[in-house]
Amino acid sequence: MASRNGSAGSAESREILFTAPEIAENGAQVVIEVSSNLPGSQTISIFVEKNPMPLAASFSFANGALPQVRVPLKMAETSRVRAVVKTADGKQWHAQREIKVTLGGCGG
Repeated sequence: MASRNGSAGSAESREILFTAPEIAENGAQVVIEVSSNLPGSQTISIFVEKNPMPLAASFSFANGALPQVRVPLKMAETSRVRAVVKTADGKQWHAQREIKVTLGGCGG
């Protein structure tokens, strides 16, 4: 499952701030916010583990750009959502939350 959720070779980090609802009444629009306090953050990728296509979004940041995103996601069902940050030294870090969905937003 690590390859489907982007966490292969990554370590958990408290330097990734992840804001998301615990319960989403409608999976058609679940807004999350992710920011990274890791030095040299270059990319933030968002994965929804149980979606048919787990990679929901990926963002690249130029030197000096604030690594922060606010993204509306579609979620088919209750799932773990993972943010993976890649830093300039090539390391990958992640943070995750489980979001409960009461009404699926991907046709379910």
